[in-house]
Amino acid sequence: MLRPFLTLIVSHIWNCRLVDCQADTSDLQLRLCGGGRACAGRVEIYYSGSWGTVCDDSWDLNDANVVCGQLGCGYAVEDEIPGLCERSNGQIWLDEVECSGTESHLWNCSSEPWGEHDCVHEEDVSVKCSDHRMLRLVSKDDQCSGRLEVQYGEIWGTVCDLAWDMDDANVVCSQLHCGVAVSVPRGAYFGKGTGIVRSDVFECKGNETSLWDCPRSLGTLHCNHTSDVSVICSGKHRPRLVGGKDRCSGRVEVLHGDEWGTVCDQYFSLLDAGVVCEQLQCGAVNATPGVTHFGRGSGPVWKENYHCQGNESRLVDCPVLPRDQMSCSHGNDAGLICSDEVWSLRLINGDSRCDGRVEVYHNGRWGRVQDSAWNINDSNVVCRELGCGSAIFAYNSSRYGESELPVWVNDVQCEGNETQLRNCRTSTLTQISNDVGVLCSDHLQLRLSGGGSTCAGRVEIYYSGSWGTVCDDSWDLDDANVVCGQLGCGYAVEDKIPGFCGRSNGQIWLDEVRCSGNESHLWNCPSAPWGRHDCSHKEDVTVKCSEHKEMRLVNGGRRCEGRVEVWYNGTWGTVCSENLYTEEAGVICKQLECGPLARIEYDAKKYGKGSGPIWIDEMKCSSHESALWQCQFDPWGQHNCDHREDAGVSCKDLVADDHDDPESKVIDYPGCQFPMDGGADDLLMLTVAGGDVDIGGESGMIPCFQSLS
Repeated sequence: MLRPFLTLIVSHIWNCRLVDCQADTSDLQLRLCGGGRACAGRVEIYYSGSWGTVCDDSWDLNDANVVCGQLGCGYAVEDEIPGLCERSNGQIWLDEVECSGTESHLWNCSSEPWGEHDCVHEEDVSVKCSDHRMLRLVSKDDQCSGRLEVQYGEIWGTVCDLAWDMDDANVVCSQLHCGVAVSVPRGAYFGKGTGIVRSDVFECKGNETSLWDCPRSLGTLHCNHTSDVSVICSGKHRPRLVGGKDRCSGRVEVLHGDEWGTVCDQYFSLLDAGVVCEQLQCGAVNATPGVTHFGRGSGPVWKENYHCQGNESRLVDCPVLPRDQMSCSHGNDAGLICSDEVWSLRLINGDSRCDGRVEVYHNGRWGRVQDSAWNINDSNVVCRELGCGSAIFAYNSSRYGESELPVWVNDVQCEGNETQLRNCRTSTLTQISNDVGVLCSDHLQLRLSGGGSTCAGRVEIYYSGSWGTVCDDSWDLDDANVVCGQLGCGYAVEDKIPGFCGRSNGQIWLDEVRCSGNESHLWNCPSAPWGRHDCSHKEDVTVKCSEHKEMRLVNGGRRCEGRVEVWYNGTWGTVCSENLYTEEAGVICKQLECGPLARIEYDAKKYGKGSGPIWIDEMKCSSHESALWQCQFDPWGQHNCDHREDAGVSCKDLVADDHDDPESKVIDYPGCQFPMDGGADDLLMLTVAGGDVDIGGESGMIPCFQSLS
């Protein structure tokens, strides 16, 4: 009787090496890490309150089979797969695992005691099982649109589109972190696949996190690769519309990383809205209802101030202006209703919504208009339909670039009085002809020129094919506020800025402008008719907006040396020296075009204390920035400094060194430097940055003439 008892004890002691007799196996868990791939990835075990890995010493297919079996994933098809997950930095729980292949749990196999190993994480084990499933979208250049392909185990195949719908597509887009479904075009839109065509019928509701979570049945569909499913997603970091009656209406939300946030309606223009409708393949803009028409969102209110021109195809392609003083909450969430029409019209690749190549939205997709005899009558109809006035030019060449989209319309024959292009006689037959384009009379653009940024300078309007200015008769702060608001530049801090360098020699488009201040575009304000005025270019209007930023160095005796001052929100302020290092000071010299940094002056010792706000503190630059406000720093005006800590820098001023020619006289005031070598009476701009210099009775920004020799 003693021998069997001793044998049992020895056997138990041996098995203690396998699983640690003190371990409570009731809390043990097993998983495969692989970014949502439940049956493939790095082997991880939850033990003693944390997840850890398994070392590959002695690991083989028997061990991998136990993992797959325990997870209900079939059998192992690969026992080591490099590169499925980022490297782990946690515990390594098991080493020298030796399974027979029949165990029900990995921790029933022989191994070293828990946590004892001689491994590093490069030796972490990974496994692929026979029930491993993946999906992907296959196209030439976009991971978020393409032919849907699914992998079962080792085999990739396509899916039949006969029972496929937008709910199924939404789950695919979500699973791939590609936003929301935009379209499910039929007929192997992205080309025919190869291999198996799966006849699975997915019945997703649209809110599942994975396609494999959807109810699924093995269908009796008879498909070939001409019916391969295609999916177009909105994409990474792209928009969606939430809370509307359909996918083409709702609250505007944008994806950043894995987080959706809303957009502030105060800064969301019709041009921005048009780009969103186009990107979602929802036709044109019908309305932009505000005041949380579609309910309040959750999560962040994104800080981007999109400044679309109207010719972009994706929101991410639009310029973004920083909105430093955030005043929006979910009470300002933007809403949008797109037309979602079977037929819409647009002009693309021009400089505004009223200029560009003619394209038509039909059957869920944009296509081209081609015509070998396109004329002004046809173009007038396009301009009228788009609300862009009348046609100035009709183009039947490649002025706006050749498109690769399908040709929806050919051989247009309009009388010129039709309200829509589809009311004209057209042909859908493919003929040898050219893409067509239009420049409409209401192709309007606004810019500020010559002020050092897009938010300051001479007011210029593009109208009727050329840039022109605005006369200052009746001009006031209300007019200037409309300009700043239209450009996404905040509000006006100065409505007239004398002394901008040079005069325009083009048209003067507007005179006697009288805005109330709440118009969205300058040309919506009352004014004299286009081109009628009694002005000369010395009366051209200039504006400086609150979002305009400048930098200068003062009290240093030359342009590239002194106390650092920044113009922001309508006033000059200083920069705290507390965290001013070589990288930050180097960016300052670079921005001022003053060559490399010579030295940093701390604590206002050399250039004196400034006044006004301290705008920037806690800076951190990488030295690659071209402007100081591209660096990281605390919100504008937030600091724990006083003016005794105002920063100063001295730059090597290589440009000034180039003027050290004894034959050339140089006037050098703080913030202003130019040669005085005679010549014509060309108007120059002299910026007196020190503020104490007076020339000819003027100070600040004054006109200077080269004839002062």
